[in-house]
Amino acid sequence: MLEFQKLCHEIEGLSPSQRVMLLTEKSVDVIHGLRELESTEFDPVVILASFIIGSVVSDGSLSEKDYLFIYPSLAKAFGDECDLYEVKSSIKVSKDVQKAIADDTKELLEIISEADDRLGNDIISLCLLITSVDGKISLKEKRYIRQLCKT
Repeated sequence: MLEFQKLCHEIEGLSPSQRVMLLTEKSVDVIHGLRELESTEFDPVVILASFIIGSVVSDGSLSEKDYLFIYPSLAKAFGDECDLYEVKSSIKVSKDVQKAIADDTKELLEIISEADDRLGNDIISLCLLITSVDGKISLKEKRYIRQLCKT
């Protein structure tokens, strides 16, 4: 079972170079694991990217630093045309965006429930790594990501 608070503390304690190295490793593992899942209804990588965007903006803002850190994930899921101003304007938390992220969160929970524990834990770690760009994970980000933990 994943010890969420302990994992948050460990990730917050990483140096920037350790964070990048672990982020690269987890990204490869998660993308590979999601691609192996059989799903005709939705693309699990796009669902994860939507959840990541939701977790990054769960504290109410998207700074340029946050954006630059999550850009590789955005580009992988949505193409190279994603730019900060486009993403910020789309996130101005309209009801449609909130609903889409909520729907994708439900789908991600379904994906995790069908995946093995290792993939689920790697997804949670990846989300925490992305939101800890400044070395901290806010309480709102923790609450948002914690919903992925199996109960």
